[in-house]
Amino acid sequence: MKRTISLRSSRAMGEALMVWRASSVALRAAAILVGALAIIPLAYILIRALEADATVWERLWSRQIPALAGNTLALTITTVALSTLFGVGAAWLVERTDLPGARVWRVLLALPLAIPAYVAAICWLILLRRGGVIDQMAMEWMGFARGAFPLPQITNLWGATMVISLCVFPYVFLPVGAVLRSLDRSLEEAARMAGLSAWTTLWRVVLPLAMPAAAGGALLVALYALSDFGTVAMLRYRTFTLAIFQQFAGQVDRSAAAILSFVLIGMAIPVLYGAAWMARRERQLTRTRWQPPRLTRLGRWQPLALLAIGGLTFFSLGLPLLTLGGLTLQGWLVPTEVDRIWGVNNAGVLRYALNSVGLAATAATGAIALAIFPALVAVRQPGRWSSLLLAACQSPFALPGIIIGLSFVLLFNRWMPMLYGTLAVLVVGFVFRLLPQAVTANESALRVVSPSLEQAARTLGDNGIRAFQRVTFPVAAPGLLAGWVLCFVTAMKELPTVILLRPPGFDTLPVRIWVAASESVHTQAAPSAFTLIAVTIVTLLIVTHYQARIEKVLSHS
Repeated sequence: MKRTISLRSSRAMGEALMVWRASSVALRAAAILVGALAIIPLAYILIRALEADATVWERLWSRQIPALAGNTLALTITTVALSTLFGVGAAWLVERTDLPGARVWRVLLALPLAIPAYVAAICWLILLRRGGVIDQMAMEWMGFARGAFPLPQITNLWGATMVISLCVFPYVFLPVGAVLRSLDRSLEEAARMAGLSAWTTLWRVVLPLAMPAAAGGALLVALYALSDFGTVAMLRYRTFTLAIFQQFAGQVDRSAAAILSFVLIGMAIPVLYGAAWMARRERQLTRTRWQPPRLTRLGRWQPLALLAIGGLTFFSLGLPLLTLGGLTLQGWLVPTEVDRIWGVNNAGVLRYALNSVGLAATAATGAIALAIFPALVAVRQPGRWSSLLLAACQSPFALPGIIIGLSFVLLFNRWMPMLYGTLAVLVVGFVFRLLPQAVTANESALRVVSPSLEQAARTLGDNGIRAFQRVTFPVAAPGLLAGWVLCFVTAMKELPTVILLRPPGFDTLPVRIWVAASESVHTQAAPSAFTLIAVTIVTLLIVTHYQARIEKVLSHS
């Protein structure tokens, strides 16, 4: 009897092992396929650039590339510096001092991620240009002659740096804030017992421990600055992305655009590698037990700290919303002839919003679904080959949106012209644009699931798919949902990819904003921009609340 039971148990374990091996092979095959597809746009751009005529290379290297490289590097460096200053300073004030309303500031300082930098650029242009809001107020209320009131110039490096930094500093603020909340208080107490003052402890203990998180966020800011197109186009600051678009739009031969893309990819790859390295180092340094932090008392500096945090919140979030709201009301209540021509009631805004939400949701879902395979391989089968696979899937990070769009235009135009200009190509382009973010988020989410849980499910007879559905997915759900939100927000704001790949008649909110702002009809760009920000913020708040409920249920289960 015992021998029969033992044989049945051995047979069951053998069948489970065979099922596990079969599912493992299928998982690897699917992951390799996703990785191979991910590098197609990158490989095609590189091949197209290398096939270009030598005279085109010589002309670009002698006339354009040095200046473009200088402008792009200058914008990247200054944006990283200013965003890091904003992010680290705000995180310390919110998380480690007795600043009133810390929970409210924590939410408000994350919301600028919902504002596209090109929309913020439009708002600042409306305020600071000649004949703009501030110039008109100076003439009407203070008696200045036309053009006499001194206004700062923002159509330059420093203007682009300020606008982008106010939109992307949450990339630094959020991870640094999380580290400052989780640091072991005993480290600070030991430093104080050794005779260090509170400020010396801050500089020598707290901030060095938060630097990996700050560096990881700063590298994400660098990737954003390298890939930004809409802001530099609005502010007429010439970088690689603007030059690539102009080369693509203005010439029949697109080889020059491919060459410029090749150079920009070469600049972005070291930043991408650094971001991946910092992400791994950050995970190692932030694994500390949590204790309630000992807050620094600001004392007489508290009003100044409130002024600084309030000013940062106002300029990054409040000012764009107030400007867009005022322009929307102006277009509705006091329409001009131009407003009437464009359609004062913005009847198409709802359609544009539905197009944007549908496209973003579809692309985010597709990216998260595809990213499951390489992320599972990286987590469950670590090794050199899985690291290479992960790098292949994250390679589109080195491709700005305009290069993703350009690669698909060239690829489908050459090999599958019947699909070019269809909605399917647009969705595919967006999925590949979002794939690196999805892979990174899925990898982090799946690491919290113990492999023993999946092994137990397989031992009980579940195959790989069923074990994932019943065990892995429910536990990883909060992280997967956070990744979906990140992809959704990115897709909602994406401009160059949709400009290059959209089918005729398919407009989204970013396209409407771009077209109206390019014609300086800001009262018609404002409703679409306001709608875009509102939809993104509401989605963030709803999904964040739902994610918190999932985490609460899991913590009590």
